Amino acid sequence: MSFYNVIRFMVNLIILLMVIVAFIWFYLETKKEKLNKRLKKYSISKVNDDKSLFDMIRNIFIKWRNNFNKLLKKSPTLVKYSKGYSKFIDKNKSNMEEMDFVSTKFILGILVVIILIVSYVVQYNTITFFEIIIAFILGFFSLDVFLISRRKFVKKRMENDLLKAITIMNNSFKSGRSIIETIEIVYKEIDGPLKEEFERMYHDLNYGLDLETVFERFENRVKLKEVGYITTSLMILNKTGGNIVSVFSSIEKTVFNNKKLQDELNNLTKASKALYHILTVIPFILGIVIYFLDPTYFNPLISNPLGIIVILLIVAMYLVYIFVVSKIIRLKEY
Repeated sequence: MSFYNVIRFMVNLIILLMVIVAFIWFYLETKKEKLNKRLKKYSISKVNDDKSLFDMIRNIFIKWRNNFNKLLKKSPTLVKYSKGYSKFIDKNKSNMEEMDFVSTKFILGILVVIILIVSYVVQYNTITFFEIIIAFILGFFSLDVFLISRRKFVKKRMENDLLKAITIMNNSFKSGRSIIETIEIVYKEIDGPLKEEFERMYHDLNYGLDLETVFERFENRVKLKEVGYITTSLMILNKTGGNIVSVFSSIEKTVFNNKKLQDELNNLTKASKALYHILTVIPFILGIVIYFLDPTYFNPLISNPLGIIVILLIVAMYLVYIFVVSKIIRLKEY
């Protein structure tokens, strides 16, 4: 490897590290801002509350996003496309709308392109239109990866905390407490996203909503089959009566056995899943490393019609591999 290629690789690595550090900083500042909002009502605010660097960056970003919204809303296709992001909006905690996500995706795509152009200018290289398109696509769909990953993480956290919530509810019913008192105990005892859902149910019941409506909303928000057991059982008990302690003892036993079985199956397939994920990302990592070391390495494939055919065959084989292996290691629920 020549000295020039080493310098080029180091410059790209530094730019990548700067982007990662900026993302981590932005994420930590966002968490700190949320915590400040939660604690603000319990503390005395400063008279002169100077805006931080994070607030300035966020305000600039929101201004850009609003300008993009006005432009993108003129397209009926993009408006229809934005409707798919409604599932990521919590209307009780956020003022965002569907088009905000699409605008953010365009902004991220443009930022990635700008970073790529700066990287090439620093190295005195020329950038091709194909590289700009690839960079924009990576930035454009990075938000989707983040949202889907966060949604899966929240769902997994809820599944893990649900057994604890059911156990607390069962013990509370055994001590003779009412449903609303039980829900209050649960949201005070557990943490995480499930705590927020039980707290919301508690406030809904205090505001006068009937039990059936509250638990139906809870089931629609969480979308867990175990929550369906709880909702159906409470609805039946509320209309026909019965021993709620025995019913919840049965639900607790069923959920515990299901979770135990699921954990055992996950342990059996953990090695296969890890190998599948590693083999899935290795081609991308090798391609990126080779491209950073020598950007002209793939030119014979891109500039030659036969090379394009080879690339399409490789992509097709890669997609078939992902489809077949994911089907093999997937555990179906019965």
